[in-house]
Amino acid sequence: MSAPPIGAKAAFKEVMGTLSGKAAFVLLALIVGMAVLVPIYAPFNVLKAWHDKTEAGPWADNPKCAAPIWAEWFVGKKLPRTIVLDDDDFRKYAYNITYPGQPPLKLIVLVAYFDYRYDEFPNHLNGFRLRVEVTTNQTACLTIKLLRPDKRAINLTETIITPESPILRIYDTDEAMKQVSERYVKYLAEKNNWNLTALGFVNMPYVIFFAKEGPSMLNPRTAEVLKGTYALYITVRVLYDLTADAKAKFVLYGRVHGWAGTDIWRRDLLIGLLWGAPVALAFGIIASVVVSLIQTLLGVISGYFGGKVDDAIQRIAELYMIIPVLPILILVAIIYGLTIWKLLALVVIFSFIGSMTKTVRSMVPSIKAEQYVLAAQSYGAGSWRIIFKHIFPRVLPYMFANIALAVPSYIFLEAALSFLGLGDPLLPTWGKILGEAEAAHAAYYGYWWWVVLPAACIGITATAFALLGYAFDKVVNPRLREL
Repeated sequence: MSAPPIGAKAAFKEVMGTLSGKAAFVLLALIVGMAVLVPIYAPFNVLKAWHDKTEAGPWADNPKCAAPIWAEWFVGKKLPRTIVLDDDDFRKYAYNITYPGQPPLKLIVLVAYFDYRYDEFPNHLNGFRLRVEVTTNQTACLTIKLLRPDKRAINLTETIITPESPILRIYDTDEAMKQVSERYVKYLAEKNNWNLTALGFVNMPYVIFFAKEGPSMLNPRTAEVLKGTYALYITVRVLYDLTADAKAKFVLYGRVHGWAGTDIWRRDLLIGLLWGAPVALAFGIIASVVVSLIQTLLGVISGYFGGKVDDAIQRIAELYMIIPVLPILILVAIIYGLTIWKLLALVVIFSFIGSMTKTVRSMVPSIKAEQYVLAAQSYGAGSWRIIFKHIFPRVLPYMFANIALAVPSYIFLEAALSFLGLGDPLLPTWGKILGEAEAAHAAYYGYWWWVVLPAACIGITATAFALLGYAFDKVVNPRLREL
């Protein structure tokens, strides 16, 4: 193979003048932009929370497996967002009631209103969550009602709160909520003479509570959303303790969330996708640059000195080219575990010599025979000076092309190990997100964003470097330059 006809600076200039070079620059700018957003949208403290998959963890207010908000552009409906009512969103009315001869009574009423004007029902995996905390040294009576826009009131619960268990948590998936929705439907059925069996009644509280009244509400496939303003009434009664207090939090989970959706653990996938960008770029570029630089230098040394040095380098290169790197990395990861830096070191160790060494070696004899190299030798220039000043710069454009073409393979290597659960345990990467999606059967259940978005990030990054490598190849390959 002949040496590239131009220098490194001219090669870069010509690459940016090609269509593939411009396309690569645009795609790389997109990936780099994602990396730049990491400290803004997902700083290191958010990264720490990424590994917390508990129900009451930092992602508790996010819906499970919610699609990206732009998904509604394709379905033609306004999909529900998550509605969060904190303690400040509740209007609190507190009364101290005392009568002669009667124990003092503390009455607390919490009222919150929220608009629900979406075309679909709340999240089917977790419709809503309500948390009520009562601060008292006595037993409290608690009543919770949901007032619908059609003025129907649904009594969600009537229970007792003790000082030992001051917190009440209610989920729509609780058996108690299913009993509430069933009682509400039976009340409507008796009033309107509905045959629940014939109408195919399916007891789903997140549908029943937010559906228009009528036979269609009995089945999620036919139910229509009752749009309007809902109200949540929480009443707390405490005897003998006029200092009692109460606070509440209500979360109505939506079907869409953020620009990348959520996973089964409610995590915002945009955080994982953003963090995957710098990890992929850093790993791919560093590995490619270091390996290509070492292989190029060894190729130059082999071709320049020849003889036993050439033979030794070429035999070692042939040996390394047949080593199965991926199975070895998998074995090391299983036995010892891998961090991103350990993986990078192993990649360099098993790839520091290879096919590029042989290719560069084939270029060197023709460069060595050129007039300016012979002139340098006649003036007494040393071998290493000639190598680094005259020969190495001539093969740089080819090295740049190899770097660009090698980056995707290293990104795919890291993604493959992470997909298998053998990557860095601390960093969220695109491969790890895909691995978790596969373990949760995301494709089977229709959570397409969990699979498509990280795969698209890998594909875009690989395409960008492939286009960049193709642009460099047109520069370093005389035949392509003529085309």
